Amino acid sequence: MNGVTGVNSNPYPVNTSAVAANSVNTTAAVQTAGTTDEAVVFEKSAATNEKVTYSRDNAAIQSIRIKDQAYVQNLQNLVSHLINQVNANNLASGKNKFLNPIDPNKVDSYWDLLIDNGDGTFSWHPDLSPDAQNALIAKAKEDIGENGYYGVKQTSQRILDFAKAITGGDPSKIEDMRKYIQKGFDEVEKMFGGKLPEISYQTLNAIMKGLDEWAAGAK
Repeated sequence: MNGVTGVNSNPYPVNTSAVAANSVNTTAAVQTAGTTDEAVVFEKSAATNEKVTYSRDNAAIQSIRIKDQAYVQNLQNLVSHLINQVNANNLASGKNKFLNPIDPNKVDSYWDLLIDNGDGTFSWHPDLSPDAQNALIAKAKEDIGENGYYGVKQTSQRILDFAKAITGGDPSKIEDMRKYIQKGFDEVEKMFGGKLPEISYQTLNAIMKGLDEWAAGAK
C-alpha cells in the first residue's frame, strides 16, 4: 500500500513513508508559500485604466487551519485511546517501558509515533502494542486512500485552496505559486534521499494540473 506496510528484522517495524512524505510535502509547500496572518494585497496591472485589487483571504486560510487542527485532534484522540490499552502491569513493573513515553497531546503526525533505528528504517514506539500498531497502519492506509486526508485529492486541493487564499485569487501570481510549491516539493525530496513514494508525485501532478486549470479559467 504505497509503503504503508513492511516487515524487517527490527521490532514492530513499519514504513509510513507515503503518509509522512505526503504530510511533509503539504507542510513544506504551504510554509514556503507563507503562512503569516499579515494582510497582503496584490495589485494586478492591466493595459486599461481599470485596477483590480486582490487581498489575502484570511477567512479561507483560517478555515484550512481549523480543518488541519481537527485532523490532528482526531489523531491525538486515537493515539490516546491506543495508549490506554497498553498493559498496565507491564508498565508498572517497568517491562517494555520506554524512557520517553508517548504524550498524545504532542502527536502531530505519524512521525511522532516512530523511533529512528539509525539505519534508514523506523520502528513503532515501544509503548504501542501490536494491536495498536495494526490500528495505526489501518488508519495510515485510510489517510492516503483516494478520499483520505493525505490522499492525492485532498492534499492537492488543500494546497491549491491555500495558494488562492494567500493571493486573493490573483491569477497573475499563479506562476509564483507554482515555483513555491515545486521548491517545497524538491526540498522534501532531498530530505528523503532524492526519491519519494509514488503518491507524492501523483499529488504534485494534481497540484500542477489544478494551477493550469486556474490559469485557463482566468483567461
